[in-house]
Amino acid sequence: SFDISLDKKQNCTTAEDFSEYKKKYPLWGMPYALPGLTDKEHKTIVDWLRQGGLITPRPPMSARAKKTINQWEEFLNGRSLKQQLVSRYIYEHLFMGHIHFDTLPDREFYRLVRSKTAPGEPVVEINTVRPYDHPGVAKFYYRLRKIESTIVSKNHTVYRMNRKKMERYRQLFLQDDYEVKKLPSYDPETTSNPFKTFADLPAKSRYRFMLDDAQFFVMGFMKGPVCRGQIALNVINDHFFVAFFDPEKDTISNDTAFLASVSDYLDLPASGKDKLNIDILGADYQSKQEKYLDAKGTYLAKLDPAKKGNDIAHIWNGDGHNSNALLTIFRHFDSASVVKGFVGDTPKTGWVIDYPLLERIHYLLVVGFNVFGNVGHQLETRLYMDFLRMEGENNFLSFLPKDKRVEERAEWYKGARAEHKIHLEEPLRGLEWDTEIVYRTNDPKKEFFEQILVRAGPAAGPKDYLNRCPEKNCVDKNTGPLEQRADRALQKVTGLRGPEIQVVQDLAFIHVVTGNKDKDLAYTVIRNKALSNNSFMFGEERRRLVDDDTLTIVKGYTGSYPNSFVRVNLDEIEEFVEGFLKIRDQLSYYNVARKHAIRRTSPNFWEEADWHYQKYLKDEPVEAGLFDMYRFNRIAEKSDAQFKW
Repeated sequence: SFDISLDKKQNCTTAEDFSEYKKKYPLWGMPYALPGLTDKEHKTIVDWLRQGGLITPRPPMSARAKKTINQWEEFLNGRSLKQQLVSRYIYEHLFMGHIHFDTLPDREFYRLVRSKTAPGEPVVEINTVRPYDHPGVAKFYYRLRKIESTIVSKNHTVYRMNRKKMERYRQLFLQDDYEVKKLPSYDPETTSNPFKTFADLPAKSRYRFMLDDAQFFVMGFMKGPVCRGQIALNVINDHFFVAFFDPEKDTISNDTAFLASVSDYLDLPASGKDKLNIDILGADYQSKQEKYLDAKGTYLAKLDPAKKGNDIAHIWNGDGHNSNALLTIFRHFDSASVVKGFVGDTPKTGWVIDYPLLERIHYLLVVGFNVFGNVGHQLETRLYMDFLRMEGENNFLSFLPKDKRVEERAEWYKGARAEHKIHLEEPLRGLEWDTEIVYRTNDPKKEFFEQILVRAGPAAGPKDYLNRCPEKNCVDKNTGPLEQRADRALQKVTGLRGPEIQVVQDLAFIHVVTGNKDKDLAYTVIRNKALSNNSFMFGEERRRLVDDDTLTIVKGYTGSYPNSFVRVNLDEIEEFVEGFLKIRDQLSYYNVARKHAIRRTSPNFWEEADWHYQKYLKDEPVEAGLFDMYRFNRIAEKSDAQFKW
């Protein structure tokens, strides 16, 4: 038997005991719990080992790459105090990214590191637990180090650099008339608080820097080590939309002096020691959050005595062209993903994020998260994220009619314990003002999302015909007849709700075979599981609201850990959908699965997995990475599905 749970017990035998271990667990070879290599593939590896396992030397860096890297390292290692502070800010935000230069090949990536050696010399990387830890040397350099390891989707966060990006950095940080008189220290008590470390940098510039690549910074949370396991992920809903305050309208995100004045209230659990202290977390950090929100409310009241509230112009429209303006976040039980645009039907919740919130999310979950930290550190991080989630939700509520806010929030936090907790810990602070948005329907949440899409214009991206088509007969006229046929069929599935979709995995990839390999289609099916609330780390199953589960279908690939593969011929796509719609019991489920699902034990498993990777690589040559098959489920694991409808 195979244990493929995330926290399974590990086994590592010795060379001396391997023969006995092999007899005891004959099926535990690699790849674990998946089909083995073909005889031909196995022979290739054995022959290679017999020949000494020789490795082809890596090619030297190209002249173009050298020129590009030299230009960037020269920029990042400027010696003025202002440049040093800016470079530190850039490093602490990009240290986890896979940097791609548009002048270099699609599959060539670099990491921004701190090195003991100067540009032109071999990189001697300085390894620290966190990127803001003291480098341990008096002088160090920011260097770009080529990534030689295999690119895998689960940690592939691409940050694009080019000449325009460098000019953007100069415009944001080096052309403004401000002065840096002294560089901040690496004192562990303050380095986790970016509002103290980078107080000299203009707040608006910091916000603009993050907005330019908002998906990258949110993805840092999704693909970083913090995002591991059910408990880490149940702090967020399975499906929600994210928008941002306009940097030209939001005074909080622009006022450097105000943010510096409240920086003590913006301390994060990552500061200091990795020790669990629930009392401090529950009292001190909650108190600081309340003081910050109260100070924010007082500040805004002075600026706007008439208390006009937010209008749609306060939502960032991507400056008319930036597709990072709107994001959709999906949780896939113990992993998550983020895509551009509003994808899927109207979700239960939404966030509107300003600069202080975006920066704290990054420093809490990416920069300040200690992958080697104890349970206490991880628990504090998870609990503090509750405050940040609710702050984003509160911002969202501020755009809804005043008399609808309590009612709307009650839908997000159902259950006596949750209602009591939310009343005590996070009341509707700063929401005494009404909104300036005029609503014309009885569903202001949906109407607000629709107004955001109009506000974003071209930055909103293409219309989601698959999931937001009430008549189920919408087509994208920019696509061909094969894709339109598949879209029409799959639209019928997106309308399913509740018990009807309990047989669907959290994340499934569909391969539509068209008869022309170059025109085969790929879709991702996402099951969004509903909870009564997100107020507690444990007991998630007791908070499940199965009747509110929804389904989202995305063209191409979303997520890094597919739970299943489905292969269907285009000529059978309507029959496949009709069969799926008629599932009422185990027998009807297995009749569909037996014909179209790829099992862990299927002889063509790797052929199908390779097709999906090659398709991803073809469609997204820079963003693509190998998928992780560890969470691929057996069909039998759906035998506990409840067929009640």
